[in-house]
Amino acid sequence: MFLYTCTRAVGCVQPGRTGLTGPQAEHTLTPRRLARSSHGLQQRMLSGASIQQKRINYSRHGTHCFDHQKAGLSKPFTAHDLPVLPVCTRLPLSSHRLCCGNSLLSHQQPCSALRRKLLTSATKSAPTGKADAVQAEFAKAGISAEVTQKVLKQYKPYLMWDVETKLRPALQLWLQELGTEQLSQQLQKVRRLLVRKPEQCSEVYLWLMSKGVNAARVREKAPIVLARELSAVQSTFEALQQASAFSDAQMCTLLHKHYGALVYGPKHVLGTFQAVSSLLGMPMKSDSFREVILAAGDRLFRMSPDTLHERVAFFCQMYATGTHVVRTALTMGVFGTPEAVMQSRAAKLQEQLGWDNEQLKQKLSTFPIALESQPSTIACNVQALQGAGFSQSQVWAMCSHRPALLGCKWTSDTNVEKLQFLTLLLGLTLDDIAARPNLLSYSVSGWLGPRVWFMYQTGAIEAPNTVMTSGLFSYTWCSRVLFSKRFSSPSAFPSMVFDSAFIDHWKRRWEFLRQHMNLSVQTIAAHQDLLLTSLPDRLAPRWQLLSSVASEQAAFKAEDHLTALATLSDQDFAVLIEAGRPALTFRHEGG
Repeated sequence: MFLYTCTRAVGCVQPGRTGLTGPQAEHTLTPRRLARSSHGLQQRMLSGASIQQKRINYSRHGTHCFDHQKAGLSKPFTAHDLPVLPVCTRLPLSSHRLCCGNSLLSHQQPCSALRRKLLTSATKSAPTGKADAVQAEFAKAGISAEVTQKVLKQYKPYLMWDVETKLRPALQLWLQELGTEQLSQQLQKVRRLLVRKPEQCSEVYLWLMSKGVNAARVREKAPIVLARELSAVQSTFEALQQASAFSDAQMCTLLHKHYGALVYGPKHVLGTFQAVSSLLGMPMKSDSFREVILAAGDRLFRMSPDTLHERVAFFCQMYATGTHVVRTALTMGVFGTPEAVMQSRAAKLQEQLGWDNEQLKQKLSTFPIALESQPSTIACNVQALQGAGFSQSQVWAMCSHRPALLGCKWTSDTNVEKLQFLTLLLGLTLDDIAARPNLLSYSVSGWLGPRVWFMYQTGAIEAPNTVMTSGLFSYTWCSRVLFSKRFSSPSAFPSMVFDSAFIDHWKRRWEFLRQHMNLSVQTIAAHQDLLLTSLPDRLAPRWQLLSSVASEQAAFKAEDHLTALATLSDQDFAVLIEAGRPALTFRHEGG
């Protein structure tokens, strides 16, 4: 009886009353009934909404309210107690039809959707003028239209702000704090920046500094952290520290890498810790657990704990050769790739490199980040290696031995330079490199170069291109500790020490030749004495003089005097400079 009354109350005609059944009965009205329905439609809809509301109350409060509600059904309904909104915005049943036969209301559309449309239609049309005023206010603050559109698209509440009392004061405060250019940059990083006041962000910044955290780095990498409430940042910080018993120093290390962790609340970061603990089988307060967290990929906290757990578990189930791979997967950030994408890329790797299932597991267990690269990127990198002169079989063997090579762009300046350094300066052939693909994993300026030139300067090898046959070639890629131990007492230069200072000096010298002087690796190979020349005392000032003469005399080429740059004495070099500009000297004397 209740359902029948409710159905009639919203103006629906019951099948069988017109002699029809099925869909026709639902949509057919006699003229008399149509007139009656039109006359009393609004009252019946309002009454139906009241009955429906009581039905909802029954479902919420349970059977103890039934007698009271049942008695209330016989009472007359009044419309003045209801909100002044269309009845369809108050009907909670998603599939409730308002009135059969009404062409303006779709029978297929749930009432919840209609309710949202009716409630937001005015909101969408009303702010048209206000939106223009908001954009104009951003323009007055010096924010470009492009940036303004991006900000308003990402954070729409600005469109509802009152311009005079809220938006303008917020913009003025931040303009005084940052200036136009920095404010524009910060708004692109933190759309809701204007919600917070500068002094509130300063509170977070100062508090992080008081904890020893590099707040400037956090502001650069995750500025949204500074836009959070101080209490929210503190609660996340404390949750992280207490969950795994991190020391203050470890917390600084953690946040310098996982700076985005403070963006989230305690529930999120604790869930991440629990997921990692479950995957590793380690208690959260163990030393080994803390080591894994500190070494984990910097996207560790950027996804939900459930997603993190599912992706790492899937990877280990499909491609791992042992439980130790969990740590590698977390460190290298394999959790950034969805499961279906992992499968697709793994199949593509097998196709491109001819790996069987067992080889695939072995390679991905060592280097899971291979699944982070697009198959098209890997194909281009493989082709670039072949373009450098390696055969297809050599490329397959190199990538199988060193999967990290798959992620390297071999057409980049850095990697082209690396190949040229090995072949032109060290005298290696492509076959030599293919047999030792690990060489391609090390940088020239910070690793290979300093070691070779230290051995050269201390007399351990006759020349850089003899390192291959010297018996010391393996020290080219060894660790600094092992290298220093082997060459701790050089015979020719006992005062030389292979330390960070030597590496830094060599690195700056190499970068000066390549970037400032724009010399090719082939040119450097032909003038290797340049790499033995002091940068601040001779190389930099002499190159500046040569460049100045070249700018004054078109016929003078600085590149033609590279040997003089490295080998001439100061007196002879001065003579060279004076000879390079005779016209200038003559004009000066005659003036």
